[in-house]
Amino acid sequence: MRELKTLTGRTVIVVTAETALEGVVESATRTCVTLVDARAVDGPTPVPVDGSVLVPTSRIAYVQVVPA
Repeated sequence: MRELKTLTGRTVIVVTAETALEGVVESATRTCVTLVDARAVDGPTPVPVDGSVLVPTSRIAYVQVVPA
């Protein structure tokens, strides 16, 4: 997931088998991606998520970059 480092500062949607999260990539390592200003977008209305969200890269199905 080295490619995710190039998305630092960009807004993305990270999709896993359990959920979909939209947020700004704060950092990305081989093991996890950290999102800030995140919200869960897998339901009918987005739900804000407090704090930072750490998503294990092994659980990521795909990442969508949100146009600026």
